[in-house]
Amino acid sequence: MFWKNALLSLASIAWVAGCAASNLRITEDLFSFGGVNFPQLQYLAPSYRDKIIRKVVESNARVIRLFIKGDAQHSDPEPTLGEFDKDMLDRIDDTLAQIYHISKGTVKVIIVPHDAHSLRGTDDSPCDAYCKELEGYFLDFYSVEKYRDLYKTRLEVLFNHYPSRNFGGRSWSELSEVIMGVDVQNQPWANIHPIVAGEAWLCIMATYLKDTLGLGKSNIAVITGGISGPQSLTRNQNFPDSALDCPAVDIIGIHGYFAQKEDFTATAGTPWAQLLLPGNTLTARAHKQNKLLLVEEWSYQNTPLGLTYKKQAIFDQANALNHRGIPWLYSHITFLDNEGTTSQISIERDPDIAAIGALQNALTRAATSRSYFNWTTYMDAPPPSLLSNHTLIPMNPYIPDRSSCLIGCEGFLCDSADSCAPSLMCKNSICQVPSESQPGKIADSCNSKKPCLSHLRCGKDGTCQECRARATIPPEDFRRKVVFNNPHGKFGQCELDIKDPFNELEICVAPPASPYIPSSSSATQEEVEKALEKYPSNPCTNPTHCSANEYCSWGSCVPCSSLPPSSSPSSPFVEGCLGSPCTSSQRCKTGLCSVHGTCDYPAKPRKLSTGGKQYDTWKSRKGAGYGKGKGSGPNKVWDVPVRVKIPEEEVKATGTA
Repeated sequence: MFWKNALLSLASIAWVAGCAASNLRITEDLFSFGGVNFPQLQYLAPSYRDKIIRKVVESNARVIRLFIKGDAQHSDPEPTLGEFDKDMLDRIDDTLAQIYHISKGTVKVIIVPHDAHSLRGTDDSPCDAYCKELEGYFLDFYSVEKYRDLYKTRLEVLFNHYPSRNFGGRSWSELSEVIMGVDVQNQPWANIHPIVAGEAWLCIMATYLKDTLGLGKSNIAVITGGISGPQSLTRNQNFPDSALDCPAVDIIGIHGYFAQKEDFTATAGTPWAQLLLPGNTLTARAHKQNKLLLVEEWSYQNTPLGLTYKKQAIFDQANALNHRGIPWLYSHITFLDNEGTTSQISIERDPDIAAIGALQNALTRAATSRSYFNWTTYMDAPPPSLLSNHTLIPMNPYIPDRSSCLIGCEGFLCDSADSCAPSLMCKNSICQVPSESQPGKIADSCNSKKPCLSHLRCGKDGTCQECRARATIPPEDFRRKVVFNNPHGKFGQCELDIKDPFNELEICVAPPASPYIPSSSSATQEEVEKALEKYPSNPCTNPTHCSANEYCSWGSCVPCSSLPPSSSPSSPFVEGCLGSPCTSSQRCKTGLCSVHGTCDYPAKPRKLSTGGKQYDTWKSRKGAGYGKGKGSGPNKVWDVPVRVKIPEEEVKATGTA
């Protein structure tokens, strides 16, 4: 129904132009941002390095992630355990200084002090001094005291002992004007999940960075670094309890690599929209435990669809993250002109032709996106006037003409009922097939007591049917007007109704856009009731039939903002709705009460099951960093050498040279 040959005649064009409002839009005056991973930056010749930095700054990136590691042409700064190459550290210091000066302090850096892949010589990371010492038994790095002490020495030299030659001899642990955060490591336990040994290492090292080395005193964040490698939708590789429970961890760094479905049932951005739903267990726990969420690595993943879809996949993922208000860093940028089918994007290519154009577009949008999380401790906030007030999800302008669908198909982002094809429904910002139990879908019986979904009509035969769309005035150049949002064109204005006696379909009266209902603490009961009168509700019989910001009340989806204020004034979530504190499922209007004491959807995928019990990881259930031997039986921390040797493996692309 929403195929490209009918695109301009559909009322859903209003989605792009401004006739409907977002259902889960962020209204807080908090900012998000975008950035890039650039592992090779410090190895470039100074003049060329500065040229590349200028291009990154001009792309509106606000963060660059740098790796302290070797590559095929350069050794690790710690060529021998406990001994360091000052020249290599000087290169990184020079890079920090130039990023600071060229960007005038608007771009900050995340430093990765070590890459776990270097422990195995995998993922294009050369086997370093630790790797040679471990002889393949890389898990000893996390569970043997000798290697913990050696790694602490590395961190101490990098962040306390090295005197910056560009910042007056100060240590890196003090350079908050240019360093936003430090990873404990890049992907510790990479591709090992659950964590089988030494999990206490994570909080021990985070605490060492924050308290002993002084990052916390300087307002430099401690970041987890994508703990067990690529994140999936049904597990917790990047956010085990040991990370969320550790007081020294400031930011949960999420790494995920998602591809567009070959059958076009989901975009590359759909999993991000599902994973980072406002108020689900992950985002609610992050709020509750004062953690920030950062998608530290994501990238294009090649599929049999081919490179024609690379720009679409890049924009789709960034678009979903911008809409969810989660900052992100692309993995990774290169200066080489040989992207091929890899995830790399060359910043030197023509943005009007190459993938860098889609990334720059997304970075520009990220710079004005809003967030649910407060980043002002680590980043300077842009002026409030620069934050976007758009309530609409931008359409992807990079969808290839050969694609079977340009708008409103399954998996596409949406912001209103008429953003999707009639056979689909817009739920949680995603066009999706209604469940078998969803009432009011096409062909379901309907009457005055059994309404249809808000974008459908009840036909004369007593069944729910699609409506005839009200046409919109098309632009002269559809895609360019979408990208640049020309405010002076007629595009987006609705055509006048024209009676068509030959068309049996009726024009449905378009439901009013979902209103922004003020929080209950500031809204009067009359204001709430008036807003609810206009709310285009869907029929429901249980919470899964409604979006995340709604609950099912007397057969209709009702916005959570109509509920009484939360008992916790500091909570951004409404009591009884997704994300709010709870003690039992009866207190949650949107679903069940999770094991972490927050409301979430019912029937969520089960977490990793170990021996029939719901343990996220093999760790002490008493809390992160709990002392060795303090637990017993299944609760005992595995804090002894585990001799595991994996000589070869295949891993997803990560932020490596």
